[in-house]
Amino acid sequence: MSISEVDRVRIQELRELVKNEFRKLWNLDTVADEKRDHPVHKYWKFGLTGKASPNSTQIVNIEQSGGNDYWGMLHAFPINQILRARVHDLECMLRAVMELEKEKGEQCHVMYIMDLEGLTMDRRLTTLLTGGLAAISAFMSEHYVEMVSSFVLVNVPSFITFLWSIAKPLLPERTRNKVNILGKNWKEDIQKLANPEALPSYWNNEGEDGVGLKLLKILSEFKTCSQILIEKRFPIKICIIQPFKADIERGQLVPKEEYYVDTALAKAKILQIPAGKDDHVDISVPEQNTQITWRIHSDGHFAFKLLKVNDNENSVSEENEQRIYPLFSKVPGPTIVPLEDSAVCDKPGTYRLWFSNAHAWFHKLTIEYEIELKKI
Repeated sequence: MSISEVDRVRIQELRELVKNEFRKLWNLDTVADEKRDHPVHKYWKFGLTGKASPNSTQIVNIEQSGGNDYWGMLHAFPINQILRARVHDLECMLRAVMELEKEKGEQCHVMYIMDLEGLTMDRRLTTLLTGGLAAISAFMSEHYVEMVSSFVLVNVPSFITFLWSIAKPLLPERTRNKVNILGKNWKEDIQKLANPEALPSYWNNEGEDGVGLKLLKILSEFKTCSQILIEKRFPIKICIIQPFKADIERGQLVPKEEYYVDTALAKAKILQIPAGKDDHVDISVPEQNTQITWRIHSDGHFAFKLLKVNDNENSVSEENEQRIYPLFSKVPGPTIVPLEDSAVCDKPGTYRLWFSNAHAWFHKLTIEYEIELKKI
């Protein structure tokens, strides 16, 4: 099916939306060309497997949601660095979708399959769902959700209803509406959505080729569910489950010795912000091509960004902002690992590290921060 003019305009609008300030400030147009070697990638494995079927307009991505050690990653890496690592994979997905659209001449998407095997109901999970994972999901929804056609949940635990009741309110509506939860026959149902070649081989039972029962091997010529009779009396419905063939690396646990252990920044200054308010720290940069490096700890949720301001300018309208580092609208707190990053200022002048406590109703936010300047 060819792309209608209306759809073509919408696609172009989406492309323009994606190519926004965030893309520019994090140089996202070239990220997919870079080597996948961020330290986080050792624990969060790549899941893109290819087209759902030879003629499909969907590309499959496998997320090991139950097996990934999110708790360990959030205790070992700053959340902004986890996002930087994740952006590489998201940009690879976007690149793959755009290439498929060129081939097909129509709009294409990602089928985002989330494997919940290994998920356990405990305090860690609820903390993740309302903290770090919620922030990562919000980031993906804000910047990439339009390229995803559906979030397909498989291997769901018995407590999925309770889990969904926690996660659902935290997700934007356009994300919630794309969720498809498969039941106990998910291995059969998933093959109605994607070919075995695009699904992970680790789903095969150990020692088997994916069919699972010797009887089914005898019936391998059947391509759909078939009725057979055993002892001519008992009709049994059998569905042929083909071997899953996509080779995907399994995630690893983050060693506890890699967890961040310091509880405070050695040379930190303190900024306290009342509930519903914002504040800032102005940084005087004396020379061009100066790198600002910051480390930030907080005792609650916060937003932040870095921008250039005119000297003695106390307030700046959003439309006139010269952002040097993109706005992160909600960083979950209290932070476990200090946020650490840097930006290069190509001109001397005053730069502002802006913080907001707009998420809070009563809590006074305490920010610990360290800032260093270095000529490059």
